[in-house]
Amino acid sequence: MSATLAPVDPRAALTLPMPTRPLGKFGWNASLLTLGGVKWDTQCSDSEAAALVHRAIELGVNTFDTAFIYGEGESERKLGIALEGIRHKVWINTKIIDRTYDGAMKQMETSMKRLRTDYVDLMFVHSVDSEEQYHEIVSPNSVVKAILEMKAAGRVGHIGVSGHWVKHVMERIIQEVDFEAVLCPVGLFNSAYNYRFVDNVLPVARKRDMAVLGMKVYGAGRVQHARSVAPYLRYSLHQDVDTCVIGCDSIAQLEETVGIIKSEPPPLTSSEMDDLVPEALRVTQQFEGGEFNWVSHYLEAPR
Repeated sequence: MSATLAPVDPRAALTLPMPTRPLGKFGWNASLLTLGGVKWDTQCSDSEAAALVHRAIELGVNTFDTAFIYGEGESERKLGIALEGIRHKVWINTKIIDRTYDGAMKQMETSMKRLRTDYVDLMFVHSVDSEEQYHEIVSPNSVVKAILEMKAAGRVGHIGVSGHWVKHVMERIIQEVDFEAVLCPVGLFNSAYNYRFVDNVLPVARKRDMAVLGMKVYGAGRVQHARSVAPYLRYSLHQDVDTCVIGCDSIAQLEETVGIIKSEPPPLTSSEMDDLVPEALRVTQQFEGGEFNWVSHYLEAPR
């Protein structure tokens, strides 16, 4: 009879190697944590943001995610400062929000100037969350044409799409447009509201050999009101994703998340899931400054 291994203490786990998974078919083994570009974009100074990014790299994070609109450009600008001289060592995702060809071209040029780079590894069409936006994107002279031209010019490595709350739109667009990656919610909060992208979007993405990046692991920060972040992170880590995009506003938060990931915790049991649903519903329905306003869609979903 084999002995049961004791769980690894998250603090002690910081010195362990960072788990990685292949990012789609891109030839990049992404750290299981992708450092998201929110929180520190507006809550940290330039030097604090650089220190956070450098600590993430020390801990094994090799994939970073940002967007044109995060912090009104501060996220890209600060990430560019932090990665000066070492940009070639990491993978960068960014996202553009303009749906038109001309507007998207201008945003991509601006993003690269802020990031201090002449190329982006993965460029997302950002936040496709309505039928109207779907039709704008699949039109002939849209953002997709702009990104594909940038890709042909060697300035964009791969093309992806992100969406936050309308899963049927996401499921349809990834079948109709040749996106190579998808970024969508994979948090326990979605399960609590019975509106799970992992049920319909992820299987379609995998069938099409797409990279899958998961977000809303911490419910846009609402997990701060939960008893512990650990079970919410455990849930997302065991979904069919290549990496989890999570923002942090301090090195302490970063180290807490990395420690849990490196300790390689088991999936949640069904009883743990049942116990967490009431908490997940409670903490997402306490609104503060709109930080979780996207949950309004889920409030109407059957539980």
